[in-house]
Amino acid sequence: MLAALFKMTRPKNIVIAVITLVVGYALLKNFPSIPSLVLQSLGFAFAIGFANIQNDILDLESDKMNRPERPLVTGKVSVKAARRAWIIMFVLMLLCGGGDSLIQTFSNNNQLFLGESWAATRYLFFPLWFFLLLGLLLIAYNRWLKHIPLLKNMTVAFLCTTPLLFAIQHFFQFNTSCVHTEFLWAIIPAIPFAFLLTTAREIYKDLEDETGDLKAGIMTFPLIAGSATARKLAGAIIVFTWISLPIPVFYMDKVFGFNYPPLFLIITGIALTPIFVYILVQAHKTQYRKSQSAVKIAMFAGLIALIVSC
Repeated sequence: MLAALFKMTRPKNIVIAVITLVVGYALLKNFPSIPSLVLQSLGFAFAIGFANIQNDILDLESDKMNRPERPLVTGKVSVKAARRAWIIMFVLMLLCGGGDSLIQTFSNNNQLFLGESWAATRYLFFPLWFFLLLGLLLIAYNRWLKHIPLLKNMTVAFLCTTPLLFAIQHFFQFNTSCVHTEFLWAIIPAIPFAFLLTTAREIYKDLEDETGDLKAGIMTFPLIAGSATARKLAGAIIVFTWISLPIPVFYMDKVFGFNYPPLFLIITGIALTPIFVYILVQAHKTQYRKSQSAVKIAMFAGLIALIVSC
């Protein structure tokens, strides 16, 4: 049963989130201490794990059509055991946030102290507040937001950018004496890149799940606008992402005063162009699961390109 529960947490998504967090710090060129990084990574792992297990409980009926191989559907995990697991993970997520908050509070390198001011205290406990709000947003998504077409897709896309947002906030709050703002520009393109690709991936997921969602009464964008329109929208997002790749190289200095080196465009052009073509071809063939997998590969390739070129 433990293996089945582990599968329900979506380990691949956890790995992507942790890599995204590490990439964020690498782009900012300012890593936290190893204990903090471990706790932050575990916090995101538990957040993703609890949210996916809770989601599987709530989607049990639709999964009988869409995902018959999932542990709850096959009976490998009981609903009672799954419910206990996500609650435990929720608590562990908060403990990770609290632990990181304590590390930051009592770090010898931190210039803010608990008794200095209320503002300092509030900022020092940022990791705990962050994971609490993230957990509440994940619960809200599972129970309410995922039933609102397109908003559900964009909510997931936003959630996928939270490791980068965490890195930025952590960078400002806990490095006030040594902030190198010239590195902040490097992380900016990663946020819309992750947001756009995740939105497209979620639309492809809805396209794949149309039959089960319809029988379960879950209204998604493809069911409301039609499969062809949804497929065109996801494809347009992929194409827009592709044609936007030159922006960090040629136009970002107009806003941030810095441009990415041309190496970024060379790497992303070579690596992402064939992946994007593959995504569009598979979607045209209605092989939406293959499109989803390819989008994840594209996200990973894009993050690696950011690291190598910056």
